[in-house]
Amino acid sequence: MKLSQNLGIYSLLASAILVSACGGDSDNNNPGVPTSSTFEICSENITYSIADTNSQLTFILEHDYAKDKPGSIIASINEQDSIGKTFLWQQISGPSLELAAVNSQVLAFTPTSNQDYAFKVTVSGDNINIEETVSITADSNDNLLRINSDHQMVNRTDASLRIQNINGQVPENISWCMYPSANNKAFTNVDLSDINRPFFVAPNVDTDQLFSLKATATFDGQTISDDVNLLVTKEKTTPSDAYFSYPIARMHPYKPDSPYANQLISCVYSNQFVDPCNIINELPFISQDTNLDPIDTIMDRVVVSHDWMGANFEAYLRTQTHNDFVELLQSVTAVVISYDIRPAFYTGFIGAIYLDPEYLWLTSAQRDTINETPDYRSNFGEDLNYLSPYRYVKDNAYASEYIEKGNRINRTIDSMSYDLADLLYHELAHANDYYPQSMHANLQGPTLENDFNRRYDGKEMTSDQLNIRYPLTSNEMYGLAKVNYAGESANNTQKAYTPSDVALFFSSDLANDDYAYSSTREDVAMLFEEVMMSHRYGILRDIAITDKPEIETSSTIVVEWGQRGRVGQPELYDRASYVLSQMLPEIEVKQVMDGLPAPVALVKGQTWAQNLLLTTDPSKSPQKISSQTEQNTVDTRPLQFSGSDHVKQ
Repeated sequence: MKLSQNLGIYSLLASAILVSACGGDSDNNNPGVPTSSTFEICSENITYSIADTNSQLTFILEHDYAKDKPGSIIASINEQDSIGKTFLWQQISGPSLELAAVNSQVLAFTPTSNQDYAFKVTVSGDNINIEETVSITADSNDNLLRINSDHQMVNRTDASLRIQNINGQVPENISWCMYPSANNKAFTNVDLSDINRPFFVAPNVDTDQLFSLKATATFDGQTISDDVNLLVTKEKTTPSDAYFSYPIARMHPYKPDSPYANQLISCVYSNQFVDPCNIINELPFISQDTNLDPIDTIMDRVVVSHDWMGANFEAYLRTQTHNDFVELLQSVTAVVISYDIRPAFYTGFIGAIYLDPEYLWLTSAQRDTINETPDYRSNFGEDLNYLSPYRYVKDNAYASEYIEKGNRINRTIDSMSYDLADLLYHELAHANDYYPQSMHANLQGPTLENDFNRRYDGKEMTSDQLNIRYPLTSNEMYGLAKVNYAGESANNTQKAYTPSDVALFFSSDLANDDYAYSSTREDVAMLFEEVMMSHRYGILRDIAITDKPEIETSSTIVVEWGQRGRVGQPELYDRASYVLSQMLPEIEVKQVMDGLPAPVALVKGQTWAQNLLLTTDPSKSPQKISSQTEQNTVDTRPLQFSGSDHVKQ
């Protein structure tokens, strides 16, 4: 291997692959920083090192590496793009490192000490089979600033970056610039409203290109900086009538030896297919497989952008003491987990569920690989005069652990378990609403869309029958749902609704959450997830209608009306019982429903934070409990709002 110094970006661009950036969510460090169309251009060039090999492969190295400093190595195939090729990295020497993205051209890692490290990459596909090794030495002094993280992304996709906190604090006076590039390509729609976590869109490129960004900040009186590299990949042109008509991440089967490995991606997450696959023959429901280990059967259907996502999903399934998820997963064709999925969703025409990996990460390195671009519906309902937050609680505390994204803290399967359970109950309710196991033997095809249309026309789905038997009746809530979840503009009447008005509309009807009014499908899913979280884990769901102050935090919004465990309300008993009987026919419905605790009212006039601690003891007044909550509760986590998951026909 021959190592040569690259003294500027232009000599690198003349090599096989070109250069420019990427990665987040936290409290706003510099409020008022405007959104711009692109990043400013840095006044200087960036330097790299080029490591040549005896094959077509070239390694692009950073100028230096340091202990505890994010770094990367980029594998480039000379004069070729990476379409149709697979990459697999392994560490072969040096102190063991966590490698969270081993299937990418960009190997991101953080040295744990200033020593020598060596890695091997295998490249295959399109008549190429290359295996090369590369070594680096971490020996530089760390200047504190660290950006998460170097990685590969598809052209024209949303992206984010994040600066790590230092000793729990965000550095000050942060600024960003992009190093010059020879072809003048630039990131667009740059959002610097949260300056330590910019959002942007990658450019359209004609060949794989590397871009680099620089962040500069001050901390403890020092000026500090860091560079971050992003490889933007060329992709095939998307047909105008493709099922997924937008750029999506590169994916691979979690189990390369799966009997469905050849068709998984093309059937469930590709922007090249126009018509859904013939599911009956090419990708039948999991229930129609006969593997002796049901979890192995499920994992044969998992598609991921990063291997850790599949590994954590499998580990989670194997830790469950109940069989609910294995049983409910029988009604899906595939499970797709990718860094670019937000929000999670379910596709009725494909029969697959698509999961946001924010629910699955266990280490900070894994979390670094997840794009933090927010749910596209985040700003819906801005003109309305109320909020409807929710949370899951256990023993008068949040059921799940919250870790601020700028901090480098790992978590356990137990600490992420409840959030993932909530997500799975919701998404798998959709799958079993559309295609319960009882009808799998009677699929007619030729595509799943044909069977969906027959069930839809016959109103055979659980959600259809729920709406016929126990309909929701609040026209006002249906109208507000179109604003909150479909993005319609609020009319003057809706803008004038007070929290008291909305509380009356909602509390006098039969939904357990306002997301239920967005569609009959969500009505079913919301009922099912709340029942099962209470039944299996003793976790209760808070739902409230609050005011909408200028600054929206748990300590500033005031509850107008709310309940903990609303699904246990007697008026909702028949609706929830019916849904439960259809989702899990083997479950003892009456036993489950009768075991749900009675709802507890939240305290009107107190903040959302103060309402975390509640009691059913009549000897303790609400005022006393609220006073205790104010003294004992420090609630810094962001507010949660319903509608994080949805259905895509």
